[in-house]
Amino acid sequence: MIASIRGSLKLKMSESCIVEAGGLGYEIFLTQPALAALPSVGEMVEFSTYFHIREDAQQLFGFSSPEEKKLFLLLLTVKGVGPKLGMAVLSQLGPVALLSALKKRDLARLGTVSGVGKKLAERLGVELSDKVTKLGWLGLASPESEETFGESTQQNQALRALIALGYSSQNAKLALSKTYQQLGSGENKVEDIVKLALKFF
Repeated sequence: MIASIRGSLKLKMSESCIVEAGGLGYEIFLTQPALAALPSVGEMVEFSTYFHIREDAQQLFGFSSPEEKKLFLLLLTVKGVGPKLGMAVLSQLGPVALLSALKKRDLARLGTVSGVGKKLAERLGVELSDKVTKLGWLGLASPESEETFGESTQQNQALRALIALGYSSQNAKLALSKTYQQLGSGENKVEDIVKLALKFF
């Protein structure tokens, strides 16, 4: 079992990245917020990982924190949820919103994820609601972080990305405020916003 990887970032792709560690290059699939927050090629990165083996493939999935990995593994306990769908759920909702939706059995919100139909949303809510309640918030930000940060879609996406990376809502908002002071007005790519915000932690 490959539980974690620390190494040099060699390549960024649409769904994954290549990390060189111990002379080997590992392809690691990441959530979209984690991909957006990747540093420049050549810099060091570290991920908690889940190694998935099946007959036709071996895949490595990476997470920004052990807590995010625990939530991912919880999703895999539900019939119909494989690693790729689990990553899609984390990418589209983010850990905090996902935890809130599971705890409240918010089937409408769970059903907004591509690939999650009505029946699967029901299974997620029924099977994981009590488990999430017992686990608490896994050390992640509280549901208060779901409040709207600003009018800009980019601002909200950047906030969710930072929270998904394990930063508290309060610290993420402070970093983003400083980021926008530097960027000024206008539209910016979420990836660029997140990268600059990470410098203020």
